[in-house]
Amino acid sequence: MEIGGKDYKALVFDFDGVLADSVNVKTAAFKAVFQEWGDAVQQKVAEHHLNHGGMTRTEKFVYYYKAFLGRKLGEEGLETLCRKFSSLVVEKVISAPEIPGAGAFLDRCRAEGIPCFVDSATPDAELAVIIRKRGIAGYFREILGADRSKRENLEWILETYGLEGEDCLFFGDAGSDYDAASGCGSDFLGILPNSEAPLLKAHPDITWARDFIEVEKGDFYGRAG
Repeated sequence: MEIGGKDYKALVFDFDGVLADSVNVKTAAFKAVFQEWGDAVQQKVAEHHLNHGGMTRTEKFVYYYKAFLGRKLGEEGLETLCRKFSSLVVEKVISAPEIPGAGAFLDRCRAEGIPCFVDSATPDAELAVIIRKRGIAGYFREILGADRSKRENLEWILETYGLEGEDCLFFGDAGSDYDAASGCGSDFLGILPNSEAPLLKAHPDITWARDFIEVEKGDFYGRAG
């Protein structure tokens, strides 16, 4: 499949912010979980979450307790927070709008027989439910979540499907997406809302588009723009 003048044998997608416009849903959920600690802590949590989109929620909860509350978060407490967070987000993510053009782009991938994969920081079981209930599970050969890191997921895809890194294009919106692609020798295309996106602060030279309508048109920003 040709994208940006290069043919790819497989495509890998992050989920939140790339296929579904659900980043704000999870930001609100993080703030809600920390409501009892006041506005200042909620703001710190929200800012960190938006700037570290590829971290798992368990990593974030442990970090927030240590950095913002000065507390150690035990296993039982972590499980409670994860259950609460999941209850706040799942149905809202299922009903979140798609990133413009995502559905039509996946239709094209299926029509052309291009293998597609999801590589996300959402827990595997939750991710599978969300994608199935959104009615898009049939587009993907594998739906991989936070049971492994994004790089480990991508390495597994390459090995399992007999692909080289350069055969794949990774669509993402976070540093962990970019790092996974770079670490495996795959190309990366950011799906970002605007030029103020946190990923561009760390990697200002990446190639990116606002949505899949622009991807289809070849309207890229950055080095390819």
